[in-house]
Amino acid sequence: MAVEHTDGARLSGRDRSEWTLQDEDARRYVLRAVDATVGLVESTYGPRGMEKLVHTEDLQNRPETLRIDDAGRLLEAIERGGGFTHPIAALFVDSVADMHGGLHDGTTTAVLLAGALVDEGVELIEQGVAPSSVVIGHAIARSRAGEVLDELARPVEPDDHETIADVAATTMTTALDPAVRERLAGHVATAIDRLAAATEDRWINTDDAKVLASRGVEAGIHDGLVLSRPADADPTGRDLEGPIEDATVAILDAEIDPEETASVIDDVTLSTAEGADRYTSELAAYLESMATDLRSAGVDVLVCQEALEEPIARALERAGIAVVDKATYPKEDVYRLARATGGTAVSDVADLSEERLGRAGRVTQREVDGSVWTVFEDCPGAVCTLTTGGATAAETARREEALEDALETAGTAAIDGQVLPGAGASAMAVATAVDATARSTTGHEQLALSGFADALERLPRALARNAGHDPIDAVTALRTAHAVEGRSTAGVDPATGEPMDALEAGVLEPRRVFSQAIETAAAAAERLLTVDAVLYPNVQLQGYTPRPENE
Repeated sequence: MAVEHTDGARLSGRDRSEWTLQDEDARRYVLRAVDATVGLVESTYGPRGMEKLVHTEDLQNRPETLRIDDAGRLLEAIERGGGFTHPIAALFVDSVADMHGGLHDGTTTAVLLAGALVDEGVELIEQGVAPSSVVIGHAIARSRAGEVLDELARPVEPDDHETIADVAATTMTTALDPAVRERLAGHVATAIDRLAAATEDRWINTDDAKVLASRGVEAGIHDGLVLSRPADADPTGRDLEGPIEDATVAILDAEIDPEETASVIDDVTLSTAEGADRYTSELAAYLESMATDLRSAGVDVLVCQEALEEPIARALERAGIAVVDKATYPKEDVYRLARATGGTAVSDVADLSEERLGRAGRVTQREVDGSVWTVFEDCPGAVCTLTTGGATAAETARREEALEDALETAGTAAIDGQVLPGAGASAMAVATAVDATARSTTGHEQLALSGFADALERLPRALARNAGHDPIDAVTALRTAHAVEGRSTAGVDPATGEPMDALEAGVLEPRRVFSQAIETAAAAAERLLTVDAVLYPNVQLQGYTPRPENE
């Protein structure tokens, strides 16, 4: 990052024993790194946010270029491409990284708010306020924020299709056009309702909802699991013949190795032609016996995570068992299938007893854009599959990511049973309350509370700016709506920049996402505001031992 070169240049002329930044220099060093990091993501915020073009590496360390409009994925892409080499930037990003991994939303909010809190805090410290007073003031503000959000939150049930769909649509606002967003949001709400209805306590396990995307595929939802495999996955070269109704399904999470399971060929020696012939005939007999036993147990379809050797697959087919192998990606799919069908994934074919077999009302197969999709429908378990696609690979990946994020945020809202108005409404409601608390507080903590309120107002300001409106006018109007008119659910209308009722507009987010963004941002700011010295930045320490400052 640019801050490295700037600070390195400032120190290059100094004696190495003095390569330490203290007090104001240290704070400015921290602030420059934080501002640079915030600048990476600020323009992506909100429904009219921009995109970033990132040259990075994929998970296999191959170069790739991505268009990203989400702070969480942007920071992840930078980490894959070598990461943040500036120590403060790395520390800052590490402080907020869990937002995307844990909640799939709120990363941009956390980054912007943390940056604003550091900015406001540094200004107060340079005016003479002790860092501890700033931290205490922030703690008071966080407590007040929790109280405000308790009052502002609205209840939601997993079967409230409209509200859950609004949460999902809000998550996907930046990524997708309205028609696609509305259709996918409806499927997400249906999936959440199904997952909740399957348990007595209405618990929602979003791992039981798979997202599958491929070019040219229409958005839809399957009551069951869709396995996607390479088009050459069938070792016999044959497709699954027609739909299989009322199928009994056997599931293996390991390969079938006859030499490990067939004791009849243990004493065979391959050093002679007779031995080789005996081995071949007894192996074939074992495979036929294995296939016959499985068929006798009622198995219609055998699903294997690993590839099956061709003789094994042919023996199974001769016995009338359909083969679905190479179900290797994602690896958890065989376990999803077990939960969907009510079966058990086993590692040894000998363990496939009748009570470990699953059931599917219908099994079909089709080829989709170079892959084979095997669809297990009408299953007794709660597992479902959300499908989507686009005209290009990039558009398909974009919709897949948006759908995954929407599924997680909708699940969070349904589990917690609380939603908040979005569009900056919650941020302004908390800012208004914290500012009022500041006026009734004495001491330096009052200044920290005011700074916290100002930092929160930067969120609707960024929304307005990214939507092309005057941020000062938008925030002033929104502040009036909250503080004077008492409209606690008013947010920024991206179309006009004027206040709108976010609840009525269906702009909703899970309570936990915004609450966690505040906590994450405040914790990150606390870590950085209490730094009063940066020791030996950018120094190559090999062959050099710095002496203490007091020598």
